[in-house]
Amino acid sequence: MQELLEWMEYIEDSRQQSKVRHTLKDILVIVLFATLANADDWVEMALFAEDYQDYLRKY
Repeated sequence: MQELLEWMEYIEDSRQQSKVRHTLKDILVIVLFATLANADDWVEMALFAEDYQDYLRKY
């Protein structure tokens, strides 16, 4: 897991920094975990992130 998180640091985030609420790495980790938990759309991914936010903060 640590290698994956380190690799994500190299992904360029081209978003406007003044409009960013969450780091790209955080979003990618949530999408990865939610997808592994069978989340099929953005709403389910958001619900997953809310339900498991304490666990996700470890990463």
